[in-house]
Amino acid sequence: MFSNNDQISARQIKRLLLFDMFGASSLLLPAQLAKAGTGIGLWSLMAGIGLAGVYLWILYSCFRRAPQDYMIYLSQGWGSFLTKIFFLCYAGISVAVCAWAANLLSEVMCESLLENRDFPIALLLILLLALYGGIAGLEARARIYELLFWVLVIPLAFMLLLCIRQVQVIQWFPLSGRAGSDGAGLFWRGAWMSFASFLPLTFLVFLVPHVQNKKRAGKAATAAFLFSAAALVAIYLILLGIFGQGALAREEYAIITLLGMVKIPGDFVKRLDAVMVGVWFFTLYALTGTALYYGVTILRKAATGRAEKGNAKSRRQNRVQRRWFFAVTAVVYGVAYLFHVFPNTERIACRLFYTIGIPFLVLLPAISVFLCPNRKIKQRRDEMQEHA
Repeated sequence: MFSNNDQISARQIKRLLLFDMFGASSLLLPAQLAKAGTGIGLWSLMAGIGLAGVYLWILYSCFRRAPQDYMIYLSQGWGSFLTKIFFLCYAGISVAVCAWAANLLSEVMCESLLENRDFPIALLLILLLALYGGIAGLEARARIYELLFWVLVIPLAFMLLLCIRQVQVIQWFPLSGRAGSDGAGLFWRGAWMSFASFLPLTFLVFLVPHVQNKKRAGKAATAAFLFSAAALVAIYLILLGIFGQGALAREEYAIITLLGMVKIPGDFVKRLDAVMVGVWFFTLYALTGTALYYGVTILRKAATGRAEKGNAKSRRQNRVQRRWFFAVTAVVYGVAYLFHVFPNTERIACRLFYTIGIPFLVLLPAISVFLCPNRKIKQRRDEMQEHA
């Protein structure tokens, strides 16, 4: 039997973070990088990976120093009032990301399998699934992703291997990009977008109450980051080598288009694109569910001012928790539908996220590393004072 202690293993952390990072980035990032040019797009991706590695180190520094909860850690340096404000910002970003991911997943499903008029129903069903997963808790979701991992990775890896023979390496050049273009501006724009693909790593600091061995959890997060980075580089090079820079830049979901073109020996699957879209259904659903879960959890902590730990809750607490999930899910549905009906609002939200949201997510833990006390150093000082 499975345990039910609200604790997850290092392997489950790796699966959770990998699912959250891989889905949207592999679907959208290659076309966005191709718009910058062949070489510039590749260097932008590598720079974004480097920035994400530094960000992971900052997050892990906060993660291992947090005594019981990230809220407690921040309050030691920033005070309780500012910490609540920060948590409200985290909650707002999580809700916006949840709405964006749910909108993207619904559009992919409608374009690949359904008709556009089915969007409201598809969005509702996806959010109901996310709601169910959020109420079930972090541990239940971690088990599901752990079981699904190899079921999704093996077919995807097999399909990509079949595509390698079609890659034309000459399409990767020139590495200096297009002549006469704004190389520096395109490079940093692509690097910033590539870095944003790894921002689900932010959820690592909120896993503090759910892990026992922080060192193993840090190694798991690093493994998920490296695996996702390697997969993104491989997918981008394969797509660039097959489509070319111009065609790739015009493709909305290039990876799904590519996998739909692959012919399996025997030709026993007629709609392979419909089969492979399941990979992005589960990865985008994972991001939707994760953002919803943390959006509710962080919002409740900001409202109540205290951290919750453990899975043993009274019936009243469970009812209150469900109400929070239902209310936030309703807000997410409204925002996601607004993004679909008025695409300009989604573009404005993305622009605000890139200009305000990302600096907030990066600077808060970076400053907190120096502002908030190191628990181990503080314990050593207290021991030295006692001995003195």
